[in-house]
Amino acid sequence: MYYFYINFPTFKQRTILIHKGECGDCQNGNGKRNIGSNEKGFWAGPFKKYEHAYSALSKLQSKFQNPTKIGDCNCI
Repeated sequence: MYYFYINFPTFKQRTILIHKGECGDCQNGNGKRNIGSNEKGFWAGPFKKYEHAYSALSKLQSKFQNPTKIGDCNCI
């Protein structure tokens, strides 16, 4: 499974990374602190295939005025 995280305060300045579910940063959409989505951002997913996560993130970025970069976590 694959996920990506949108951090509201910094998403325009940073590359948005796609993570594998078992990644230590992702933890199946629960994040490092095991709190998942909150007022600072949200985890999107799970997506069965990497291509699905990439496509969803690309569609979401089309709504941004200044799209950010898409990247891969070191876990991929």
